[in-house]
Amino acid sequence: MTRFRALSALAFMATLLAMAAPSHSQGYGTERRGGGTTQVEVDGVIRGFTEGVQQLCGNIPDPAFRVDCVADYFDWLADRLPQTQEFREAERIIRDAASQLNRVARDNASTTKRPAVFRLGNSSRQTSRAVIPVAPERQARARSAALAIVEEAETRLLRSADRSQRSRVAFANIAAIVGDSSAVLLRAS
Repeated sequence: MTRFRALSALAFMATLLAMAAPSHSQGYGTERRGGGTTQVEVDGVIRGFTEGVQQLCGNIPDPAFRVDCVADYFDWLADRLPQTQEFREAERIIRDAASQLNRVARDNASTTKRPAVFRLGNSSRQTSRAVIPVAPERQARARSAALAIVEEAETRLLRSADRSQRSRVAFANIAAIVGDSSAVLLRAS
């Protein structure tokens, strides 16, 4: 996905999310949603993911932590998607991408920096675990691998959206915000 399309998708999502439910804070466990799902619930999850990735991961002063921070927020998203048959495939795709992103961070881990938990200012929003820093000399390679993982997840989500009109829209929105996380990965220090 081109950077322009990603930014356009982000602007579209911002418009849609103006009426969404409040975002969820990070620092989560394994809570799961069940039962019926409304568009407002899905929009609230999307908004929480977008805010976490952009405001927390995107503002970590050291870019070494960004790949695994994004992985942490992919897990956050997978944990909060509605636990219905309709969203099971999306959850699987996102969880797989989170695992792959974490693997990239671990495979390229710094030997001089320690994993760390990050908090957004004075808010309760924080990473759910200590995120792994990538070694400075491996950041370009790790970022490239992470971008490929994000793009693949976005493509898989769009291909999986061949169900009802409602799930097509939801999957397209989820794919757009997943793709937008690439902007955080590309951001230079």
